[in-house]
Amino acid sequence: MGSWGGKGTVRLGLKGTVDKFSFVRLCENVNPRTGDAVTVRTRAKRTVGYMFTFSVPKSVSLLYGLTGDSGILDAFRAAVGESMREMERDIKTRVRKAGQDSDRGTGNMVWAELLFATASPLRGRCDPQLHAFVFVFNMTWDEQEQRWKAGVFRDLKSDAPYFEAAFRVRMANKLLDLSFRVERKGKNFEIAGIPSDVLKRFSRRTEQIEGLVRERGIIFPKGKAALGPKCRERARGIPHGLEELREEWNTRLTDQERQVVAAVYRRETPSTRQINAEAQAVDHAIEHCFVVREAVVPERKLVAEALRHGLGEVTLENITRELSRRPLVWSEVAGRKMVRLNAH
Repeated sequence: MGSWGGKGTVRLGLKGTVDKFSFVRLCENVNPRTGDAVTVRTRAKRTVGYMFTFSVPKSVSLLYGLTGDSGILDAFRAAVGESMREMERDIKTRVRKAGQDSDRGTGNMVWAELLFATASPLRGRCDPQLHAFVFVFNMTWDEQEQRWKAGVFRDLKSDAPYFEAAFRVRMANKLLDLSFRVERKGKNFEIAGIPSDVLKRFSRRTEQIEGLVRERGIIFPKGKAALGPKCRERARGIPHGLEELREEWNTRLTDQERQVVAAVYRRETPSTRQINAEAQAVDHAIEHCFVVREAVVPERKLVAEALRHGLGEVTLENITRELSRRPLVWSEVAGRKMVRLNAH
């Protein structure tokens, strides 16, 4: 399923479910309601838009796949929506009129959110994988110039690690609100209680790609990322209904494993949160980011490190509040907030 999002969709008259006609017309830089060009220029080699991907940990996908719990789905969509709206507040456009050479914030975007509950098939079978592709069109309304223009996505791409960390914290907190227990796993988290070998059994695509990485000696992340599309199978002949898929997924579990997963889903062990976790997370981030005393780092790099360290225990708002109490000096360089330690 897919839905329109962003403040710019209101101006274009788009709402509800994404339809193929409107999506294609926007890709062609045409307003699907009026037939007029959206931005003034439609270059042959222009950038149509940018894709942002959101995915939950395997334990979350597995629980949603086996239960169809609408609460988990609502939590995911809410976390994606909050993350996209935060990006939207940062969107800019170039200003070149009257000899100017700068960027101006516009605060509006147009995107199509496409939601999926399964990973790409492998040997004719799909694994549960709740994820969303959010395609943001390269257009934003400039209120001062009263026209649509191309967006500036450079800073959004640079801040991708921050937005990823913020999304994961939002998702973890929403699951905690649903009384699930979560535990940090490196830069990500899992719902506590589901055995790792079970999660691995439902991560066949990941195992396939990791195997190819080892086989081909790939060491760079970009090379690894490129493998996914190259080894993707066609979905032909694969059951599409979640009920059919759920039956197949259940056959991969033993009776004992089903009982373990059911106990996790019943939330028999109450979730807990550490008190004052934000202070510890910020302490870690400062120690990690400021390698030398006078080092200057982007504010969002510092926040992202604190969020990753406190995942499952902190909120974005409390991390920001805790940072404001620290002896740090903020400045702005090329429109981006930077932070350094106070020498005194």
